[in-house]
Amino acid sequence: MIKLIPTAKKLAIGVVTVGALSLGTAGIAGAAATPAVPKVGKHFNCARATKVLTRIQKAETKITAGLPRLKAAEEKATMNGKTVRATRLKNRISRLESPQLQTRLNKASAAIEAKCHVPAPATASGSTTQT
Repeated sequence: MIKLIPTAKKLAIGVVTVGALSLGTAGIAGAAATPAVPKVGKHFNCARATKVLTRIQKAETKITAGLPRLKAAEEKATMNGKTVRATRLKNRISRLESPQLQTRLNKASAAIEAKCHVPAPATASGSTTQT
């Protein structure tokens, strides 16, 4: 005899599935918007220290290089009357220019250098300054 799944159970399974999928795509979208800052705790693997420091420097470089382009796009959207797009660009710019992000990047770099006794890679100066 075939057992039927009650409607409430089907509904609960559907809600859980939709919630998991929506959180998964939101996580991906959020990761694309802001550079990920690695957590440096007692379980950080020092074998990856140079790779992580290089990734932090690349993120800082991309932020510095991308800000003028974002500001120009915001200005263009404002001039063309696209207020929603201009607001979104303004919010992204403010997140990337925020002192909190710079502090987190610098703090992670300093913690890795202190814990693993590895200097920052020689490709950049280690941290960027606000303009």
